[in-house]
Amino acid sequence: MASQVLVGKSGPVRLGKLLGKGGEGAVYEVEGRPEVAAKVYLAPASSERSDKLLAMAALRTPALDQLTAWPLEVLRHSDGKVTGFVMANLRDSKDIHRLYSPKSRLADFPQADWRMVVRAALNTARAFAVLHQAGHLVGDVNHGGVRISPDATVRLIDTDSFQVSHQGRTFLCEVGVQDFTPPELQGKAFKQVTRTANHDNFGLAVLIFQMLMNGRHPFAGRYSGSGEMPIEKAIPEFRYAYSSNAAAMKMQPPPLTPPAAAASPEVAGLWERAFGSGGAKPGGRPTAQEWVQALTKLESGFVRCSQRSSHFYFGGYGSCPWCPIERAGIALFGGTAAVIKKLGPGQFNLESVWRDITSATLPPLASMPQPTVVPASQSVAAVGLRRRAWRNMGWAVGLAILVLGVVLNAPAFLLWAGLGFGMGAWVNSRGRADVTPITARYQQAKTHYEGLKARWTQEQSDTQLQLKQQQLRPLRDELLGLSAERERRYAVLMNNRQRHALNAYLDQFEIEKATIPGIGAAKKAMLESFGVETAADVVRSNVLQVPGFGPALTDRLLKWRQKLEGQFRFNPAAAIDPRQVADLDRTIMSRRSQLEAELTTGRMTVLQLRQAALTRRQALESAMQDAARLYSQAAADAKAVGG
Repeated sequence: MASQVLVGKSGPVRLGKLLGKGGEGAVYEVEGRPEVAAKVYLAPASSERSDKLLAMAALRTPALDQLTAWPLEVLRHSDGKVTGFVMANLRDSKDIHRLYSPKSRLADFPQADWRMVVRAALNTARAFAVLHQAGHLVGDVNHGGVRISPDATVRLIDTDSFQVSHQGRTFLCEVGVQDFTPPELQGKAFKQVTRTANHDNFGLAVLIFQMLMNGRHPFAGRYSGSGEMPIEKAIPEFRYAYSSNAAAMKMQPPPLTPPAAAASPEVAGLWERAFGSGGAKPGGRPTAQEWVQALTKLESGFVRCSQRSSHFYFGGYGSCPWCPIERAGIALFGGTAAVIKKLGPGQFNLESVWRDITSATLPPLASMPQPTVVPASQSVAAVGLRRRAWRNMGWAVGLAILVLGVVLNAPAFLLWAGLGFGMGAWVNSRGRADVTPITARYQQAKTHYEGLKARWTQEQSDTQLQLKQQQLRPLRDELLGLSAERERRYAVLMNNRQRHALNAYLDQFEIEKATIPGIGAAKKAMLESFGVETAADVVRSNVLQVPGFGPALTDRLLKWRQKLEGQFRFNPAAAIDPRQVADLDRTIMSRRSQLEAELTTGRMTVLQLRQAALTRRQALESAMQDAARLYSQAAADAKAVGG
């Protein structure tokens, strides 16, 4: 077949290397034209398909060429019969599933982060928007129909299955995949259905959901009702597992899945419209252009995680939604991490930082200012003299009346005594009026001084700074021990090479590509939504937790895995899987960055605590000196007036 010559628009087309083969046809390189490829059908094209390809070639536009693998020219046999078409060669692109599936992403797009995933979703929406604007439909929406390049450029493929209209004639899309088919078309024969843009919009929403949610299917969840709830049943019953109404629908998302709002409330709202019952109404679902607008807005709201530099997320969510998933052992993004053998000092200088932390001590407090003996103020001394004069006069008056009473009327002694005491007290009271403010000032000065004295004692024994320094010491010790910890973990990897090599081998076999009896596309999507992507993930306990997978289907998966295990051969001389080493180094580097950041912040905190304490002490010392002086004077004044 490689030497076969077909006829195109401008002459002979010689087929080159086989690029791929499917159920309907095969794709070849075109000799002398590396930018294009030829799709050749295995069976002769029907008159309907021939007419469709000729119509599509006539409908070709630059916009369609840019975003799809649109037929560039029709291929014929020497007898004139249509046998295929020429399209763009997408040899540098990969199935979009390779980007949004976590394991595939780490293998095929190791530098990709969530920003690239969102950009790919945005470009996919743009491709749908251009197609719909031209009056055409994808029809058979599925992840196998979208190709992604390393720069996030997207192309829609399998264009010969699209629904297109030309000169009053509509060529239908006669195929479809259950897990991308809208509720209103579930169970219908596609050969008799004229699709609408609203039907495409359901599949587009599923694609975008899977991209942004790490391969999860929106209708793959745990069902709390009776019986099973496979995806093909959940879709027509509108049981969207991430809906705000999910509890009423008896659905909940799989474990280790962020809420839909992690992709922004606007995006979550579009999913609600796409997957709810209102979406089945004509024009009820978000259009491709609406997705373009929402995802463009999402791109402007990215923030970088403070814990892992490879994590980007919607800033309005509040916290990184990827960290909890990776802490549970599921690697999501490779980022820019590289394999390192030893940890270098970098720009962070631990010795300098720790010296600043430990040297930030407080000098001993000076002696506490004490009250001293001072003379009373002149004005108060005069008041004291007047009070003593009035007091002496009061005693004299009282005594004089008493004596007079005894001399004049001895039998009425008690009456005269009372009169003398009363008159003496009245005279004495004349000197007390000026004393009250003086004694009040004394009490205020005393209370203020005693309060500052308590604060002085507290400052002298302040442990806040020391406590912070003690809290930072374990972080410093851990940082010093990171290199040893890396070597320890590396040794564990060495000792477990065979087990890890087997897992790495099994990870090459994706369930999505496997042919396993009874496990079709919908069940594969359910498995992936619950984290079972490759043969390495096929563990009985894990599979039995996936809805719809009982002992029988689980045994089929296990037999498939066991068959692959039998083909594995361990090489004792083999090195550790570089991906494992890279993951180890990412973990160590992430922890080092975290510790360095915490120690840097801790250093600033310690220095701020020290400066604050010095400022407080200085202010307290000045206040104590003033308080002691005022207390001393108030005490002298009170004593002077007899208060």
